[in-house]
Amino acid sequence: MYLPREEERKLFGMLGWKEALALIGPRRVGKTSLALRLLEIWEKRGGSGKYFDLESLGAPSSAAELASEIKKIPEGGLVVLDEVQVIENWVKVVRGEVEGARRHILVSGSSASLLSKEIASSLGGRAIPEVILPLSYRDARIWGLKSLDEYMKIGGYPECVLRPHEASRLHKLYLELTILRDVAARKGIREIKPLSDLAVLLLSEPGKTISAKKTAAMLGISQPTFRSFVDALNDAFLILSVPPYIRSPRERVIADARNYAYDIGLQSSVSISTEEDRGRRLENVVAIELVRRGYSLSYIRGNEWECDFIAQKTGTRPIAVQVWGDGGKIPERELIGLENGMKQAKAEGLLLSEKEAEAKMPPNSKLKTIEEWILSIPEI
Repeated sequence: MYLPREEERKLFGMLGWKEALALIGPRRVGKTSLALRLLEIWEKRGGSGKYFDLESLGAPSSAAELASEIKKIPEGGLVVLDEVQVIENWVKVVRGEVEGARRHILVSGSSASLLSKEIASSLGGRAIPEVILPLSYRDARIWGLKSLDEYMKIGGYPECVLRPHEASRLHKLYLELTILRDVAARKGIREIKPLSDLAVLLLSEPGKTISAKKTAAMLGISQPTFRSFVDALNDAFLILSVPPYIRSPRERVIADARNYAYDIGLQSSVSISTEEDRGRRLENVVAIELVRRGYSLSYIRGNEWECDFIAQKTGTRPIAVQVWGDGGKIPERELIGLENGMKQAKAEGLLLSEKEAEAKMPPNSKLKTIEEWILSIPEI
């Protein structure tokens, strides 16, 4: 049984564009199921199309065979190419279809080359990459999870949501596969243990600033190697690194980032969380929801204050976001951090608390519970 996902409407609307649509993102998040669902909707609305599982027996095994099979589909139809990376020179086939404006193309796959936005450049700008992340809390509730607490334990990988009793085992399997296939194999990394240790460290300490110098020394690797490992973990959608709010691009690159897990359930399975870590984990949930809504993130701090996120999106005013992992009266330090973040970034303000809270909010700012904000129709 297929369960709905909130991305469906947006993605279906993109199928008619002249560019190919490429579903990218971490493995095991349901890209194949989503592609099949889009084809089903397409056909129900009168369109012709075909799904190719290019890893299955009997599937085209070369670019020439694939091109020949695609030609059998009526022009204007939808071609879904799953696991497209197994076909050598598949890019040439897809590019030919797109340039000739003959058929609509949707590609997806589990190869590291299809995890990255590099797919757009490999097709010469003829593909639009759309990142498919683990299920949002909104979808996870529809799929069966009952509370934000349960979501923070299980996360949003579809199989984990459907089989919560096996979530911990699945998380560890996904982590191992991602490190070995999507990070080490793609980047040609041989130092698997320090890479794996770094991934677990970053997943275990969401929202904390990790010193490149100290951590590299602890792992027995150089700082450039440390940074290349972190970049690779970001490319594989395992870790989201949030840089400080610094206007100089060079300084942003070399500054220490805060790191978050793309899936909060995976984070829960690999770390030993304490109650005092709960605020950081809630911060993690908010970070990924902001990314899901199309924002790029940075953090900002002064000598005696800090603001969790400056969320920016092209064409909109920045938003300073502060996360408070409790309820009741908001501590003064949280309000000072929010207000300073708003001033520094010339931003609107949003303070999110775990429970119902009260505070004298700065002008142009809002106070909401985390659950209320996540479950609302995305506004900010």
